[in-house]
Amino acid sequence: MTAKRVEPKRRTRAGYGRNERRRRADLVRVHVEQYGWVCPGWQRDAHPSTDLTADHVNPRAAGGRIDGPLRVLCRSCNSARQAELDTPAVPGLAMTLVAGPPAAGKNFFVRAHAGPQDLVLDYDAIATALQVNGAMHGHVEAHKPFVCEARDAVLDRLVLGNHDVRRVWVINAAAKRAVRESYRRRYGARVVVVLAAEEVCLRRAMGERPDQWRRYVRAWFDAYEPDDRDEIIKGA
Repeated sequence: MTAKRVEPKRRTRAGYGRNERRRRADLVRVHVEQYGWVCPGWQRDAHPSTDLTADHVNPRAAGGRIDGPLRVLCRSCNSARQAELDTPAVPGLAMTLVAGPPAAGKNFFVRAHAGPQDLVLDYDAIATALQVNGAMHGHVEAHKPFVCEARDAVLDRLVLGNHDVRRVWVINAAAKRAVRESYRRRYGARVVVVLAAEEVCLRRAMGERPDQWRRYVRAWFDAYEPDDRDEIIKGA
């Protein structure tokens, strides 16, 4: 009786299963159908290439989601891009990540410190803009991936350079230390955590926001991981 041959398992990049590989291949196929075998270029002009690949806009190592948005580049441009993402790509660009629990006063802090030419990225404001009659804080759960991708697209554009933005404020609850660290690594961001007591945030949420915000407040405090490098500001 002949022993059955066991084929070695195909080695893949950690965390990238069949569905993710198919998603990347599909994006490259659609790109080629629309633009041909052309790489959009990373800090260089678009150029012909038959070695196109899709990779995360926000790398996994920098806190990006495995199912996050992808972009197509040739392998050479993608490698150059990966090498540069750990340091701020735009000299003179100052970013502040304003983290903290819902209803702690993050927007109040930004309004008090941002200038008229500053760029402000706020999840709530983007979510409101994507609704027909959007009320601030009235989130539609089905819109969440689109809101995140819109915010991430702006962040990705910032690191490309060739713009006059000099100060950026990102309002992101960012309870997890790894999320805040990804902003430090990729953008050289200053991290401010606007912190108010849980009962204060709950009271504000009950009086000013939809019912689900009480759940958001509790979830933030359950997930929060302090970091000595964060600048803690008492919530307004």
